Amino acid sequence: MKKQAIYPDPEYFGRYIDQVPDVTIMEALEQSLQELQTLDKATLSAKGDYAYAPGKWTVKDVFQHIIDTERVFAFRTLLFVRNDKNTAPGFDQDLYAGNAFTAQRSLEDILQELIFVRQSTLSLFRSLPDEALLRYGACWKYQMSALAMGFTMVGHQIHHLRILRERYL
Repeated sequence: MKKQAIYPDPEYFGRYIDQVPDVTIMEALEQSLQELQTLDKATLSAKGDYAYAPGKWTVKDVFQHIIDTERVFAFRTLLFVRNDKNTAPGFDQDLYAGNAFTAQRSLEDILQELIFVRQSTLSLFRSLPDEALLRYGACWKYQMSALAMGFTMVGHQIHHLRILRERYL
């Protein structure tokens, strides 16, 4: 399914969804995985512990944030597609970042984890029929579909990779 099928409008999350081309969710997830697999690991590793300003995340923190967010969003997707009507829990990204232990890990290890997480997300979405992608639930303050959640994950990655290129590299 393409993003034009997203209903209801997830409002806040549109800022991520809008960054994704109008392709199917599977094409978007696969393209985002290819982008991760072709990142310049040498350049990124050299900057792994760099933050562009005091109090900002390091390059490793940014990638860990993408991982953590994708795991939370994949859980939310699972709630929606299984018709669980509980409100999907929120999370404090700064709390997560402050407890991620990225300084003790190599950037290559973090990137490999991100690739594994994206592959897991791809497997989840590959298993879903269109009717499940259109199921929705409460996410934070908004109603959003599983389809919207998938495009949000891809757009979130696009957003942070752009920030890395503009402010870190």
